[in-house]
Amino acid sequence: MAFNILTLTGEQIRAARALSRTEQTELARLSGLSLETIKRLERIRGPVDANARTLRAIQDAFETIGVQFNGDDTGKVGVLQHPPASVAARLPQQKLDAPPPSGTHRLIYHSRIARRADESLRPTLAYIHAEAQTLHASLAISGIILAREGHLLQALEGDRDVVHQAYRAIASYPQHQELQLVEDRPALRRQFSEFSFCCGLFADDLKRLPDATALQNGFDPSGLTPNAASGLLGVARELQQIAPRDSRGNPGACTLASSCLDSTCGRARTAPSHQNAPQAH
Repeated sequence: MAFNILTLTGEQIRAARALSRTEQTELARLSGLSLETIKRLERIRGPVDANARTLRAIQDAFETIGVQFNGDDTGKVGVLQHPPASVAARLPQQKLDAPPPSGTHRLIYHSRIARRADESLRPTLAYIHAEAQTLHASLAISGIILAREGHLLQALEGDRDVVHQAYRAIASYPQHQELQLVEDRPALRRQFSEFSFCCGLFADDLKRLPDATALQNGFDPSGLTPNAASGLLGVARELQQIAPRDSRGNPGACTLASSCLDSTCGRARTAPSHQNAPQAH
C-alpha cells in the first residue's frame, strides 16, 4: 500500500533526518521550505499540521537522498533508507559539494526599488512582473520574485551562463538600488519548477505561516544567509498559491490593494512617473 503523505508525523521527519544525517538547514534548502517551518513540524507529535504541498516537498526532498516514509492504516509509521546501490544509482559518484551533472545553477540577489516619497510601486511591480515572465520564458529560467516594502528578493535557476546573463541585465538598470548577491553556486536540483511572483503582505499570511518571522516587522533582506533566503522564497511560493493572494491577479490591477499591508503598494496613493519604471528584467 502506498504511503499516504497526509499521515506524515513529526517523529518520521526527525527520524528521516537522523537516518540520513541531514541537518535542518539542508532539509529546508532541499525542500524549498523555511527553516522555521521545518523546526515547527518536527516539534509536533503525531500527524503534522501542514498543507499537502508542504508535505510533498518534504517527501520529495528526502527521496532525493534515498529516504522514504512508510506506514499503514493501523497507525504504524516508519522510515526506510534505500540500499547503498540504490542511492548510488540516483546520484552516481557525485559528492554533495561537487557541481551536479545537470549543470543547474542557482543565483539569489536582493535589491531596493528606486522610489520617490510616497509614490505607489504598484505600476512598477506590474512592469517587473511582466518583464520577468518574458525573461524567464525566453531563457528557460525558473525562480521566484518576492517583493515587499520596496525590496526585491529573487531566485534565478537554470544554466549557469544563462543565469549570469539574466543577472547582468538586471544589474544594469538604475531602478535596482543597493543590489547585492546572496547566493551564486551550483545546485543539486531546481527549487522552483517555474517562475512565480509574490508581493504584498496580508493579515492571513501571518496566520497561516506564523513561523515566517522574516515577513514580520518590516522586510530587509540584506542580512539573510543563503539558506535563510532560500527558505524565505520557499515560503513566498506557498503564500502566492493560497488565499487571499491566489486571487490577486496582475500586481498593477490588484483587487486586494485596499487590504494590503505593504506601505509602498497598497496604502501608497501616488503613482510613479513613467521615467521611474524599470526598462527590463
